[in-house]
Amino acid sequence: MNRVRAPKDEGFALLEALAVLLLSALVLHALMLAVSLVTRSSAAASRGAATLEELATGLAALRRDFSQIAAVKTGAAANAPLLFYGSDEALGFAIRTEAQFGADQLVWIAVRSKPPALTRSSAVRVPGAADFERARSSAPIELFEGAWRWRFSFAEITERGTIWSGSWIAQSSLPDIVQLQIWDRSDERRAPLTLMMSPHVDSPSACGEGDVCRGGGNAAR
Repeated sequence: MNRVRAPKDEGFALLEALAVLLLSALVLHALMLAVSLVTRSSAAASRGAATLEELATGLAALRRDFSQIAAVKTGAAANAPLLFYGSDEALGFAIRTEAQFGADQLVWIAVRSKPPALTRSSAVRVPGAADFERARSSAPIELFEGAWRWRFSFAEITERGTIWSGSWIAQSSLPDIVQLQIWDRSDERRAPLTLMMSPHVDSPSACGEGDVCRGGGNAAR
């Protein structure tokens, strides 16, 4: 004879089915969370690698420009200022390369607030020009962009030690060191990435207005 299932057995079987469904749902939810975490971690790693690559490319371009710096006087006087501008948010200087057949090129590096970026613009220097208006008015390209904060500072090496300043404007010599600090705005408690550059020019020599004046700290001679 067939055994007749009691009502309480049917209720127990229903509870078992519900428990299995609940466990299955929990396992599925856990799997979905794991997949989401792996996907986000992978995306974050990819973004981080892309950001580091962008930083490396921008810093290399800045170093390349700075390696070609020329100390160009803006007047005929012996102590005439050099064509160099430095503040905490902008850097302007002249460069000379063989490819330009001796023509001075003006380079303007500046912090842009919206959207945040460090930009570069340039222009060929017109003879007699003593500022960076042409370079500033040219179409800029982005060296770095994103959630970063940048700051330039300048140093002179003296017998008393290294003296740092937040600006270098209308000086008759180039700074001995130019420092660029880069902070991650998402966590500014971290130490900044720091790039230090030194102008490398030849031994001192006399020069007139518009000529390349050699010699770094003695470039006004």
